[in-house]
Amino acid sequence: MTDYQRHQFAWGIPGNIGAGEDVRVLDVTQDDYGLPLSGPDWWMFDESKVVLLRFRPDGTQINRELSAGDITSFLEWKRIALAHSVPFADYARVAG
Repeated sequence: MTDYQRHQFAWGIPGNIGAGEDVRVLDVTQDDYGLPLSGPDWWMFDESKVVLLRFRPDGTQINRELSAGDITSFLEWKRIALAHSVPFADYARVAG
């Protein structure tokens, strides 16, 4: 894991869970489940709007852009990810 991921696992994610967020982990080391693992990161709001996040190679964010296209693919990717992910606490217990 990167330093940032270790920081998130130790500090960020437990705090978010404590505030009521459902944080899940999808381990794609053995299977990509048909998901597009490259391309822009994105957020989905109310299963009706998708915001694309653009980053520089060094990880700093360039911008966020509301997608004007059809979100059907994003809804399917969400369904697949939720079907194959596990709660963070379960993953952290196994991953150590």
